[in-house]
Amino acid sequence: MPPFTRIRREIEPRWVSEYIAETWPDVKVQPRCPLGAIPKDVEKAYGLEKGARVFRPWRPEVDAVVFTPGALILIEAKISKPMDGLSKLPVYKSLVPTTPELKEYSRLPVKMQLLLVQPLPWVVEAAGKAGVEIVNYAPKWVVDIWEERDRYWSKKAVEERELRKKRMIAAGIK
Repeated sequence: MPPFTRIRREIEPRWVSEYIAETWPDVKVQPRCPLGAIPKDVEKAYGLEKGARVFRPWRPEVDAVVFTPGALILIEAKISKPMDGLSKLPVYKSLVPTTPELKEYSRLPVKMQLLLVQPLPWVVEAAGKAGVEIVNYAPKWVVDIWEERDRYWSKKAVEERELRKKRMIAAGIK
């Protein structure tokens, strides 16, 4: 079993990209699309294009926007904490009309999709009420990571972390 301590992995961008490539191989996609308006004072000081770049750190970002002929599709993926994706998507949808990068697509309806490894019944119910489509799409590598995280609190994993901690302290590493 691989160690639980490692450099942060960017799981969701790869997962979303694979899903989009399989589902819509020939459409325009904007990964990590910033959403919402640029403040007027920022736009006035820098212009719209540069203002969008300057203000980007303060704008929320959806995992991807897919530009289909009939709709804009906002996609979020969550390997855990589905509530985060479920609660973000309606907010993201509300920001689309004021997003300068999406202005030319404002006539299109906006759909929301949440990629999950294993949709829970309460998530499916809440998603339906919120207008979010749950997509059960998980390649093997995503399932492997999900299962690894599920094992984190197993007795064996806790014991392994405690042993590692003792060894580090004994070696003078805190």
